[in-house]
Amino acid sequence: MLGEKLSNKSAKRLTTTKQLEALTSEDSGQVYSMGSSMRGRVRLSTEGVINVYVEWRYRFNQKSRTLHIGTYPEMSLSQLNAKRKEMQVLLGMGIDPIEHLRKLKEQQIASTIQELADIELQKQNAMAQRERIQQEIAQQQARITVIKFFNTWKTLELRRRKDGGAEALRMFNKDVFPYIGELALEDVKRAHIQDIVDRVTMRGGVRMNKAVLSAMRQMFNFAVDREIIDIDPTARIKKSSLGKDTERDRVLSSLEIINLFVKMPESGLSMSAQLALKIQFATMTRISEVLGAKWTDVSMTERTWRIPETKNGTSHDIYLSEFALEKLTQLHEISGHGIYLFPSESLNSSVCSKTVTKQVADRQRENGQRLSNRTKQTDALILSGGQWRPHDLRRTGATIAVDLGIPPEAIERCLNHKEQSKMKRIYQRAGYANEKKRAWQLLGDKLSRLEREAMTGESTIVIPLRSA
Repeated sequence: MLGEKLSNKSAKRLTTTKQLEALTSEDSGQVYSMGSSMRGRVRLSTEGVINVYVEWRYRFNQKSRTLHIGTYPEMSLSQLNAKRKEMQVLLGMGIDPIEHLRKLKEQQIASTIQELADIELQKQNAMAQRERIQQEIAQQQARITVIKFFNTWKTLELRRRKDGGAEALRMFNKDVFPYIGELALEDVKRAHIQDIVDRVTMRGGVRMNKAVLSAMRQMFNFAVDREIIDIDPTARIKKSSLGKDTERDRVLSSLEIINLFVKMPESGLSMSAQLALKIQFATMTRISEVLGAKWTDVSMTERTWRIPETKNGTSHDIYLSEFALEKLTQLHEISGHGIYLFPSESLNSSVCSKTVTKQVADRQRENGQRLSNRTKQTDALILSGGQWRPHDLRRTGATIAVDLGIPPEAIERCLNHKEQSKMKRIYQRAGYANEKKRAWQLLGDKLSRLEREAMTGESTIVIPLRSA
């Protein structure tokens, strides 16, 4: 034991640093006097390092006590002696050094615990502060007006759309912003939304009010997803409650077609837009299919145009009549150097599918009301039979084909309508290739004659087309 009395033979004093540094592994396990009631046991670590475990012996209340002062070389000899003198001062004051150190350690532990508790409290306070800030931010965000949030939605979400959000902006400018644009998002109620769609309905736009409702729903859902508002005010308004779209049956008569060909050059429509309408007419396609077409899908030599993916999920092969081929040749001089028949300004995509539709509608305003930044020629494409749309040309083309004696089954395939009967789709594989080719060719011939009449001013007796 460290406190054992050393024999005179083994006694060795370690009172200088030089003596301590001279210790070797052979001294391991030996206990040496270090003066002033200090003793040191020499130890050898597993790494082969010599250290000395130093204790100080003293008496308190008639009892012998031993206190660990420190370990050399973690503490120098001078530090060890200073520590011993410090303990002697306490002893002289009637204080037990061991009890003093114990109490001091307890105080340190208590202090550490308190510090940790303070740190934890600070963390909790910081979290609470962050939550308050987040709530304040959320409240501030909820106070964002519909117009301001629309701009955020447009920047983050609508920019990914092909038109960059232009159509949504147009609808909101016309039907939403005038009524709730300055309201905070959280203040918009179902009644506000219902009032907007009712106004659009009273204007006669069943299809449009559904589009407006859909756009508003998308924006408010975006706000809910971002936890800016809790409830979507459009949620309980069903599209089915807004009425049913009336199926259009508008078919242009031959006289109207001639008049349309006369009006087009003076309507302010670009040559590309005029050609788009004529190509659509001659192919009985959708205007979106025409505007989205690529030159790689068109073969002038084989007189074919393939639409890789159509509305019904299938490809569609079209035979090009002389009329259609002529218009595509004219268009090729304009855009044939690029990818798309009708490229956007960036040339990296096609124009928006609604571009021509809007341009046609803008030129059929009988009251002459001009929309902001739109054409001044508000009545340039008005026809006697009433308002018409590009899609009506597709229907008119099919009606002409019927009048020319084309079987309805062949016309349905020219229109790429999906066969409703699963049995027929599986077992009736007839492609009606010759009939379709004949239909497109006869339609093209008819349009060529009507265009010539429009150019020459020579009129013939035209029997009006029957409605489809």
